[in-house]
Amino acid sequence: MPAPSRTVVTGYPSTMGDDVQLNTTTLIRHAARTYGDREIVHRRPDGGWDRYTYADAYDRIVRGANALAGLGAGPATRVGILDWNSRRHFELYWAIPGLGSVMVQLNLRLGPEDLSFVVSDSGTSIVCVDETLLPVAEAVAPNLLGVTAWVVLTDKPLDEISTTLPNVHHYEDLVAAAEPRIDWPEIDERSAYGACYTTGTTGRPKGVYYSHRAICLHSFSLATNIGMTLDDCTMLITPMFHGQAWGLPQAAILTANKIVLPGRYTADDIKPLTDALIAEDVTITNGAPAIFGPMLSYIRSLEDKPDLGRLRMMSGATEPPLSLMKGFAELTGAEIVHAYG
Repeated sequence: MPAPSRTVVTGYPSTMGDDVQLNTTTLIRHAARTYGDREIVHRRPDGGWDRYTYADAYDRIVRGANALAGLGAGPATRVGILDWNSRRHFELYWAIPGLGSVMVQLNLRLGPEDLSFVVSDSGTSIVCVDETLLPVAEAVAPNLLGVTAWVVLTDKPLDEISTTLPNVHHYEDLVAAAEPRIDWPEIDERSAYGACYTTGTTGRPKGVYYSHRAICLHSFSLATNIGMTLDDCTMLITPMFHGQAWGLPQAAILTANKIVLPGRYTADDIKPLTDALIAEDVTITNGAPAIFGPMLSYIRSLEDKPDLGRLRMMSGATEPPLSLMKGFAELTGAEIVHAYG
């Protein structure tokens, strides 16, 4: 049933410059300009950790946007990402929408038929894929004739990458060769920023297209709701290919947090994730009880229990057990807040 029509009443005009559009480019430009030395800590594919600054990231975001534009990305182009919680994924969160293109989040846990449907239904023409996920991309590529470019995300030279994908490009080579300056377009705030497709519904996945306006307003709402400030450090545990990672990446940039990107991790090997959370003094994170449970078990095994009294853990999916919430609170001082599910 269509929504009932509403009468929009126009009152006396304001003097607030309300024609300026809300878009995510404004968030990242302000963060890089004002807090350029703020750190982003990221895990490498080999398991080690590196760090760079907002200013460094912004330089790569600009170059990445120019590189994608060279492949044909522009307003309304749909660009897919198949990746873990990596620094390149984080950079693409800003580079793709900054062009007026749509960032299509590809859930790597979907089966080949559903993943093919998402790419085809969204009209995705460029796909950025992490080297470790090439087999996933290769399984669906023969069905995706509309994809004109596959961009491999890797630290290795392209000649060391074995793949059957057609029209392959190397992201790092493209970024290195791209212009370091860009004249960002003024994007209509009602334009789609990104697309997420459902995974737990009947039939094929259904697409939800988030506007730049919605992402900006949600960032303000989330930051206010959990009290994010300049003194916080945010770790993104929720997959960045799942529901915009609940909007936490954008809210973290809005409030200029130190950001920790754990890359690929599993519940079976939770030590690197938990060690980084403790070492980097993380104060905000998100995830599911399926991850928080093993983290608590690992912390129980430590001789010296960490003081996580500033840590707010947003939990989603299944409801967190009371034992999990009490365990973190009593053992570390951390607070688990049930966010959704």
